[in-house]
Amino acid sequence: MISMALIAAVVNGICIWLLGRLEDPDVNVRAANTFSLNDFISNGGILVAGGLVWLLGSNWPDLVVGIAVAGVAAWGGIEILRDAHGEHHKAVHQDDGKT
Repeated sequence: MISMALIAAVVNGICIWLLGRLEDPDVNVRAANTFSLNDFISNGGILVAGGLVWLLGSNWPDLVVGIAVAGVAAWGGIEILRDAHGEHHKAVHQDDGKT
């Protein structure tokens, strides 16, 4: 599992780098970047938890990292919803001159 998390972290790092190079990304690209960043953080958490479980012989690090990863995913989802709402607001109110 640790080896797959390491491979996935490298792949997600490359995705973040490629998406970051795009000029003027739309809401979909920004959401994809958020997903990739969340996955990258999750992969790092898996690596840390795996090392701590192996070192300590306890499952507690896995639980703590799992809760932290859930928090990161929730935060990313909220950011994506806010971004999408802002884009929707700009699109709807752009033509009426009342923004």
